[in-house]
Amino acid sequence: MSLTFLSNGSFNQYWLAWRFFSGSTNSSLVKFISRISIAGLSLAIALLVLVLSVMNGFEKEFRDRILQLAPHATLWFDAPTEPSHLLLKRLNNDPAIKVAQYFVEFKGLAIANNTMQPLLVKGLSDDTADRIFKKFLEFDTESISASKTPHRDSVQEQQKGILIGSSLAKKLSLSVGDSIRLMLLSNSSGPQLQLLDGVKSQSFRVMNIFKTNTEIDHHLGVMNIHDAATLLNYPGLIQGIDLQLHDLFNARAIAYQTAVNFELPVRVSDWTHSFGNLYAAIKLSRELVVLLIASIIAVACFNVFVTLGMVVKQKSKAIAILRTIGMKRHQIAGIFVLQGLMITAFACLLGSVSGVLLAFNIPAIVPYIESLLQLELLNTDIYPINYLPVDIKATDVLFVCLMASAMSLMATIFPALRASRIMPAKALRYF
Repeated sequence: MSLTFLSNGSFNQYWLAWRFFSGSTNSSLVKFISRISIAGLSLAIALLVLVLSVMNGFEKEFRDRILQLAPHATLWFDAPTEPSHLLLKRLNNDPAIKVAQYFVEFKGLAIANNTMQPLLVKGLSDDTADRIFKKFLEFDTESISASKTPHRDSVQEQQKGILIGSSLAKKLSLSVGDSIRLMLLSNSSGPQLQLLDGVKSQSFRVMNIFKTNTEIDHHLGVMNIHDAATLLNYPGLIQGIDLQLHDLFNARAIAYQTAVNFELPVRVSDWTHSFGNLYAAIKLSRELVVLLIASIIAVACFNVFVTLGMVVKQKSKAIAILRTIGMKRHQIAGIFVLQGLMITAFACLLGSVSGVLLAFNIPAIVPYIESLLQLELLNTDIYPINYLPVDIKATDVLFVCLMASAMSLMATIFPALRASRIMPAKALRYF
């Protein structure tokens, strides 16, 4: 019998590990602790998959939405300058530059319906405004018909028009077709002297409202570049060049190199000045949360250690019998290593599936919770976007499962070694 048993040693290791894992021969307490360890490990894995997916979503939205609207780098001229179409064409032909565009920018005060809000106005060409904002435009047909103002997708097509963000429009109680007054410090001494001599005010018509669901909606207005330059008393001139780059994380170096290559008398700024702290906060939050939940996985793996320790203690006589019929120490240890890995495999399967399903549905769950609690969890006054983005990556799910498996494997070593060192004579003394 022992020869038959030992001839299929590997099969019997798996079979015994499965019996110990399934709990068919365990006490009620061991079964309960085994299920707790599986549940705890599954929950930790599901949470880590969810958190990684949400953090990936924030990074993706930061790159694809916020940095799509904001320039990656900006070349500022020392004084307003006449635009050169040849220079712009050469910049757009540069392999490191995705898009180059002239701009005029100023800060002012938006006034409407007895309410004032600070505003950053960006003057862009009509093609640039259409390319960047067209997919974010909201159009209220009732407001248009009420104001009898024709709708235009382009900034250029409607003179003295302006696009504003949805949050700003809400604060000022504005809709498409309404009038908004801009106030800014006036400069009438020419672009070279830059002397301030008072406050300038001019009315514009809200042509459309863009909604990006980001903090940009609170403070940005967009108008035609010629209107913006005229408002600043240097018509036909531009302040600088906005660059959209293929490698946004190397924006500063590319911008400096561009200024040198094209011999431009400019000062350079990049997206890290305005959004660098936000991106660093997203990265830091990801690392801290991953560390926190990894510690939860470690605690769950400790439950695996406790479960195997109790199984070894309960099965000490059975282990002694296996040793007496010829099973080697490493085979005994292998049984409990396999049992621990079975627990981990089941928990990884359950946790990863649960985490992926939760990540898929969490964007729909959050608005329901907000409506139930009458509370806006993600407000762009505080957070960069007002919704919960998700980007599920198979590599992250695999990483979490491998990390949990490695921790569980380490947790099985001591109980397995303890089982392999059981002395048959001592264990069976009072059998």
